[in-house]
Amino acid sequence: MRYVALGVCLLVGGRAAIVQALDGSPHVRAESSEMRELIAETALRSPTFRALVDEIDGSDVIVYVRPRLLPSASLEGRIGFVASQAGTRFLAIELAVPRGRNEHMATLAHELQHAIEIARAPWVVGPATLARYYSQIGIAIANDPVAATFESEAARAVGARVRREIAVEAAALQR
Repeated sequence: MRYVALGVCLLVGGRAAIVQALDGSPHVRAESSEMRELIAETALRSPTFRALVDEIDGSDVIVYVRPRLLPSASLEGRIGFVASQAGTRFLAIELAVPRGRNEHMATLAHELQHAIEIARAPWVVGPATLARYYSQIGIAIANDPVAATFESEAARAVGARVRREIAVEAAALQR
């Protein structure tokens, strides 16, 4: 089997509404309380991240987020295809541990952008079609018999944007 990995300022009153809305997110699911807290905090700190979650919630894609020890120290996160059934596609995002909280936030946004890219391609229904899709739209990072690794400019841009939003939000809170 071939695995495809993708090198995936608010007012205080508004924060509670965002957390409540995110808790109801049916398509971005955490596999632990630590990941649930990470998702909620990132949504509080980044409008770009909230838009990513909103788009995924409107799609046929469900994404599970989990921490993992990844095979390479240079890999911050990855997304992979889990299954496709009854018109729903299931993906898993794995965030490398140990990493800092802000790095996890930017990496999660990066990987959610990959989930959106997949959601926008309804013909991607498994690992083989995922590899074919990213060979067309992505940048090959590594290609070996076990794992093909791709990247996209859009995911890189989203990760950088969320990193900036988090930094600006943190600076505003310190004033």
